[in-house]
Amino acid sequence: MRKIFVLLITISSYSFAQQLTYNSQYMMNQFLINPAAAGTKNFMPISTSFRQQWAGFNDAPRTQMISAHSKVGENMGVGGILYNDVTGPMRNIGFQGSYSYHLKLNEKSKLAMGLSVSLTQHVLDGSDFILDNNNDQVLNGGKQKSFNPDGCFGLFYFGDRYFAGISVPQLIENKLKFGDNIDNSNRQVRHYYFSGGYKFPVGENFEIEPSVLMKYLPTSPFQFDLNTRLFYKNNLWTGVSYRHNESIVALLGIQRDEFCIGYSYDYTLSTIQNYSVGTHELYLEYQLPKKKKAQVSFD
Repeated sequence: MRKIFVLLITISSYSFAQQLTYNSQYMMNQFLINPAAAGTKNFMPISTSFRQQWAGFNDAPRTQMISAHSKVGENMGVGGILYNDVTGPMRNIGFQGSYSYHLKLNEKSKLAMGLSVSLTQHVLDGSDFILDNNNDQVLNGGKQKSFNPDGCFGLFYFGDRYFAGISVPQLIENKLKFGDNIDNSNRQVRHYYFSGGYKFPVGENFEIEPSVLMKYLPTSPFQFDLNTRLFYKNNLWTGVSYRHNESIVALLGIQRDEFCIGYSYDYTLSTIQNYSVGTHELYLEYQLPKKKKAQVSFD
């Protein structure tokens, strides 16, 4: 019974603090948090990720994502993300399509401006609740659904060894409508993200990449992640992340030809650790090479 109580409290705070899909390996794919990163690679990344938050905790958050983005022409990028996010009786299923335009600032760096539009179906399963009031118009109505369009704007400055980005998801700040009522407490709120990182060479075979992600939204305290990854010949890497007041994350990854695999384990620092064995996340990516333009000969 105590677990159920803790879960309800946690889901409540989780819903206010983090309304968007959650992942620990965004540094492998900045497109997941910034639409302006679409088309910034010399290949087409096709990726999928699976996240089980607070393993061992009944009805804990689970997230699955599929994404792809590609350069179009010399200075544009397009991409899309499919996501399924489940937390207890709440499920969010949606699609996000993105477009970015790249400005060449000098021989080493570019600035990308991106915009995405999304459509999410929010489903609240009232059958998962035991009600004291059987006349509840929302929870006693079985599954309630709310369709919400939204948008995200981003800027992404990048070069071969560095990047910095700003993104603002949930621009419209829609209200979720379940049943016949619209409750302002169910309003989606605008998020503000800043990310940045630099990859330093260390000797002939090693590189180290410190990076940061800062998040702000009006309904929760300021949050930041500090990340460091150590690469060996760009084929193997390990790393660690610290998420302020929440978790410590261990990272592992391997690159083999066009295939990339990443795994992360989050050790929770909050009281949830008394009921959970941590969070697992698996990231898989196939890097589709860009076709080279055919050379035309007039000999």
